[in-house]
Amino acid sequence: MHKYEEALKILSDISLNLRTERLAVNDAFNRVLAEDLYTDFPFPDCKKSAVDGYALVMWDKKEYTIKGESVPGDLKSAELHEGECIFVMTGGIVPDNADAVVRVEDVFEENDHILVNRQPEKGSNINLAGEEFLQNAFFGGKGSLLDNLSYPALCYSGKKDVNVYKKPKIGVFVTGDEILEPGDDYKKGHVFNTNRYILQSLLNYLPADIEYVGCFDDNEEEIAKVLEKSNEYDILVSSGGVSMGKYDFVKKILHEYDYEIIINKTAIKPGSPLMVARNEDCTIFGMPGYPAAFATNLFLYFLPFVRKSCGIKNFENNVIKGKLGTSMRSRINALYFNRAVVKIEDGEPVAYDQGSQKTSHFLNFFNVNGLVMMDENVGTLEKGSIVNILPIRGL
Repeated sequence: MHKYEEALKILSDISLNLRTERLAVNDAFNRVLAEDLYTDFPFPDCKKSAVDGYALVMWDKKEYTIKGESVPGDLKSAELHEGECIFVMTGGIVPDNADAVVRVEDVFEENDHILVNRQPEKGSNINLAGEEFLQNAFFGGKGSLLDNLSYPALCYSGKKDVNVYKKPKIGVFVTGDEILEPGDDYKKGHVFNTNRYILQSLLNYLPADIEYVGCFDDNEEEIAKVLEKSNEYDILVSSGGVSMGKYDFVKKILHEYDYEIIINKTAIKPGSPLMVARNEDCTIFGMPGYPAAFATNLFLYFLPFVRKSCGIKNFENNVIKGKLGTSMRSRINALYFNRAVVKIEDGEPVAYDQGSQKTSHFLNFFNVNGLVMMDENVGTLEKGSIVNILPIRGL
């Protein structure tokens, strides 16, 4: 049995042979960069106006003659003389010899002249060439996910295409005769297929190709059918097929397909019966069947490994400090991850117990947004105690 940190290190130390491809920027959203990015030209690439106004060459009078206008994208840049100006829109090109741009609300216009309320300072309301980024400047790093902010920045850069990591292919299967799908009629003693949808909903945010392999009986023949095709996937994850009672035949099948078991149980609650096996083609995660245990292992171990397999540089979980808004209980000799609702109060995360922490209970995950780490030696922690919190959504 591995401690939490030991299991994390085993997974973190796995060397992956990530493949790359070149994509048009239009197709690169939510992919992971496989190269560092540098600017192809300065930003902005010439002097531009920060406001709607008049670019002028200053002199000792407040009256200026209007000589034309400049709009965004207009490459014509008139040369001005002393006492002259042109109208410029925000983002419009400013003549090289212009001293400043005065805002439209700070002038009085009549016919082909303007009268300024007061003379502007030199350089005011002008964005200089290269003031944001010079040419060949670094702006985006290898291993970055092109998400809803970094992807628009990539579009802004003017790049046509980029190198990205190929998506890992992930196979998902569940085991058990008692599994119903959402929408099926209720049957007493059965359970609805929750783990499939925990996994798919969380992986939808990552650049991975997910295939639901199916629901299989929890026996040697059925499990063997799935593992026979495991080399079609980079990662294969199961739910419920590695309970202690089934471990012997699972171990036998894995050996037949040259898998090495690198993790067999971890000292955490909920979710101790985690098994991870690996060969040169595929990594298999055998997860517990209870949804609470399945989800906990997913957040702790599986998602960081998937992020790493996608090429994301900062793939580790982000643990934050906070305090308890209620007391929390755990047992000695295991690291507990108690589900909680975490609120920001006076700028500080405060975690509130959600009642039941039983592995067999799951409905209170509807509101949970964090897991409180209860050290194996603490037992009960009182309200106000400082704790480590793993955010799992919305923080």
